[in-house]
Amino acid sequence: MQLLPSTEHAIKHPGQVLNDRFLKRCGISITEAAAKLYMKREQLSRFINGHTGVSVELALKLEVATGVSAEYWLTRQAQYDIQQSSQSITKVKAEPFCQEVLAR
Repeated sequence: MQLLPSTEHAIKHPGQVLNDRFLKRCGISITEAAAKLYMKREQLSRFINGHTGVSVELALKLEVATGVSAEYWLTRQAQYDIQQSSQSITKVKAEPFCQEVLAR
């Protein structure tokens, strides 16, 4: 069994990042942002409030709307998900496939 690496600092959900760094700074409401992203207000609200993750489609839309790459949004979501999982699971049951994996 191997332990998951600990996270030194909390990673914000990408929806919170969108809200804090873009919507609030630009003075745009969730309703206005949803219209610009061609999505339902409820969907965007759920994302901003951390109830849903970023999808590939949403990441591509956010790239256009914010100028920040889709890769960033997807990576941020993955980092957040790993952090959330590691807080609830301290040990992962798995073994290396071969010794060469351990040598890296």
